[in-house]
Amino acid sequence: MKRIGIVIAGGLTILGLGGCAVYQPLALVESPKLVASVDQLETRVDGTAFQELPASWKRYAINVADGLDETETVLLALLNSPQLDAARSQMAEARASLYAAGLLPDPQVSAGLDFPRGNNPALQAGASFGLGIDLQQIITRGARRDAATAQAEATYLNVLWQEWQVIQQARILWRRAFIQKQQLAILEDQLQQATSTWKGIHDAMAQGNATLDQDGLALAPMMDAEVAVQESKRLLNGTKHGIHLLLDVDPAVPVLLSGVVNMESLISRQADSDLLQLALKSIAQHRPDLLALQAGYRSQENRVREQILMQFPSFSIGANSLRDTAGLWTLGPFINLSLPLFDANRGNVAMARATRERLHEEYRSQLISASVEASKIIHDQQLARSEWQALTARLPQLAETVDRMAHALSSGQIDMLTFTTLRTAYFSQQARVLGLEQVLLEQAVALDTLTGLLLSDRAASAASESSSLHLQATQELHP
Repeated sequence: MKRIGIVIAGGLTILGLGGCAVYQPLALVESPKLVASVDQLETRVDGTAFQELPASWKRYAINVADGLDETETVLLALLNSPQLDAARSQMAEARASLYAAGLLPDPQVSAGLDFPRGNNPALQAGASFGLGIDLQQIITRGARRDAATAQAEATYLNVLWQEWQVIQQARILWRRAFIQKQQLAILEDQLQQATSTWKGIHDAMAQGNATLDQDGLALAPMMDAEVAVQESKRLLNGTKHGIHLLLDVDPAVPVLLSGVVNMESLISRQADSDLLQLALKSIAQHRPDLLALQAGYRSQENRVREQILMQFPSFSIGANSLRDTAGLWTLGPFINLSLPLFDANRGNVAMARATRERLHEEYRSQLISASVEASKIIHDQQLARSEWQALTARLPQLAETVDRMAHALSSGQIDMLTFTTLRTAYFSQQARVLGLEQVLLEQAVALDTLTGLLLSDRAASAASESSSLHLQATQELHP
């Protein structure tokens, strides 16, 4: 009997050690190791990944040699963003937590010796062997696994939400760079004309054909144009570095952007009103972060259930084999119970319920915020669109007036102050038009971000794709 107990205990110990993990160190990198060439970026798009994208985008051919258009920038950001690499690593933790929650508790093995005291030669050393298991861990296993499953789903959806935000960030940066390059070109043109005017008057003043006040009136606009050009270059530099960061490309490597935006077309194909209202009403069914909050709430519901189950007496069962000091072997079962008189897990139940209430209110707050913010963007778009249409309708007339005033200035019919004021106003209106175009372009992306759909591009097919994110997240976790 003694040998059998020793063999069982030894076998269980060897079996347990055989399943142990082995420690392996993982060193941190000491340099960022950014991509040294755009050609080294990952360009293959897996058709089964990125379900938040329309199918047509997944089939889009990426060609980095001729510059990156908006869609190429989005796809390259999804494939290469270090921010997304860090976010996706959370899935390994979620799967590990789900794996741990499903494990059964280890059996408990005990052994002991009992040495008699005295000089009675008939007595011998006693021994005991026990084998048991904690049943409470088995009873609460279902609730723990359900909680871990919902939490893993929430993690997956949060990663999906970060991918969606990177998509929109890439679109905004590309569109911002598109506008800022045009703004810089206009400001450089303004600086060139202001410089030419000032040099002409300055040379004329040196010959006695112009006065000091005329020189000053020409110098001030040139100085303002110089400042505006430098500020525009600084803004464009920030946008370009944002694209480099998104693509994991060394800032010293040039990233060529290509493509155009037809503003007339964009204005005429604003998000369909019916589709927009449908998207806002069903936002909780397709926006990944709201789906993640729902999954997190379900996880907490199961944690409340787990803590309530743990209020009941904790008990374990097993069997003991004993040999007393007289050499008599016995075998029998045992039960260990804890008496829930003082603690009874009441504190953990209260904490779990309070956390559930907090998650409930946070979810409601997110829904309200998304709805109000979307309404604000829609009205802002309408105002910006009306102003843009009014300015673009009148700008050609102003350009013609500036051209006529230039001829009038050369013939001495108007003074320099009148002309420079009018020309500066013309350049200001051009800049205003571009500013409104940037607002419209970025607001369209912001609305897509809030609704979780590509409404501004009339990607209605994305609605059906995004509405199935919840199901696809579950399939991802349980293939």
